[in-house]
Amino acid sequence: MEIHKERIGDAYVVSATGRLDGIYSTAFAKEVGELIAGRNRKILIDFAEIDFVTSAGIRAVLLLMKKAQAAGAVFALCGVNAQVREVLVSTGLAPTITIHPGRSEALCQLLGVSRKSIADEIREEHGRRELDE
Repeated sequence: MEIHKERIGDAYVVSATGRLDGIYSTAFAKEVGELIAGRNRKILIDFAEIDFVTSAGIRAVLLLMKKAQAAGAVFALCGVNAQVREVLVSTGLAPTITIHPGRSEALCQLLGVSRKSIADEIREEHGRRELDE
């Protein structure tokens, strides 16, 4: 599993690829947990490239959601595929987690801005990185 963190506006987007299972769920929870503990108040987990989730992965998401709530942070998912959504529904977690269809819709909601503003934020952030390199 690869985990990528990206700051967009005052939100952090965490995207991961592969399986969220017993092997990788601890590392995933640690990476996201550090963002929550670091006073980042808006966390979006992009599940677009997660193709499989086990009970250990669901437990990690549940613990992160609770940690975010305790810290007063906003925690949401996006890009959840059918298999992952089915697991969330069957475990009863789907109604308790904010799930957006895609990244842009989620960021608009989290940041309270329009799609055009999101595109501008992303361009600006990528431009800053290019200047830093």
